[in-house]
Amino acid sequence: MYFLQRVVYMFLVLIGVSILMFILVRIIPGDPIATALGPMATKESIQKMRHEMGLDRPIYVQYLLYVKGIAHGELGLSLTERRDVLEIIKEKLPATIELILVSVTVAVLLAIPLGVISALHRNRLVDHLNRIIALFGVSFPQFWTGIMIQLIFGLALGFLPITGRLKGTPPEVITHLYLVDSLLTFNLHAFWDSFIHLISPALVLSLSPLANITRLIRANMIDEMSKDYINVSKATGMSGWIVSYKYMLRNAFTSALTMIGFLIPLMIGTAFVVEKVFAFPGLARFGADAIVANDFNGVMGVTLVICVAFVIVNFAVDELYAVLDPRIKLKR
Repeated sequence: MYFLQRVVYMFLVLIGVSILMFILVRIIPGDPIATALGPMATKESIQKMRHEMGLDRPIYVQYLLYVKGIAHGELGLSLTERRDVLEIIKEKLPATIELILVSVTVAVLLAIPLGVISALHRNRLVDHLNRIIALFGVSFPQFWTGIMIQLIFGLALGFLPITGRLKGTPPEVITHLYLVDSLLTFNLHAFWDSFIHLISPALVLSLSPLANITRLIRANMIDEMSKDYINVSKATGMSGWIVSYKYMLRNAFTSALTMIGFLIPLMIGTAFVVEKVFAFPGLARFGADAIVANDFNGVMGVTLVICVAFVIVNFAVDELYAVLDPRIKLKR
């Protein structure tokens, strides 16, 4: 029953978001058809394309046709790339997923020890340094940080590539994730090439979540320190390392799990700027171009991907809560 309720909830959320976005993208000022055809387009050609895309029909009919297209595996014609949006998503989504997974991994692996160390050394030098780093992470805009990394490590020092996903030949396609495919095919050159292209955008994308997770884990760890079970554990002679990382961190990590879980869908939205700055050929960059060009089908497609990711991650996080805290499972 619980699983069925969650499926119905996710379905209703997707319907609601699709209706809202469908209306919003069609009331935005401007004529996307005229923009797509260019300044030399005639009124007849504009009207013909508008008729072919069904834009001369009532908006509710357009929405029903759009839903019908989704049922047949079609998300409409992209006005910027002149092909089906679903085909574009299949092509560009793996690049964004790979970028986000690397960014999330970096953020989590660094945030957990930094948050624990700050809590265990509260109000000391290391704690102040971590809080300054966290402040910088949430304060500097991503486009500025990305440009600085390009100027310093790309142009001045020449350590990292400035743009793109790969310079050489892509590895044999298996999962469409270059790091994974290059390892599966033992193509170490392609692995290193794709890895160094990911360093700069992944670092920029991970700074804000790294800062937020660090601060949240620090606050939760400090709260756990004042609880009775910590004093009892220490009184029994249990190692401080075991108390901190096995018991305190597990309880402190529960509330941070929500933030970590939503990083993946949230980063698709925040990756718009990063992918544009680094000319990274991912879905977020396509979404940014679609917004600028008023490509409503492209905007709808990217929005639906983000929404689907949110509802799936929301369900997965709830299940992980039950794993970390058995009391939640008993209440269901």
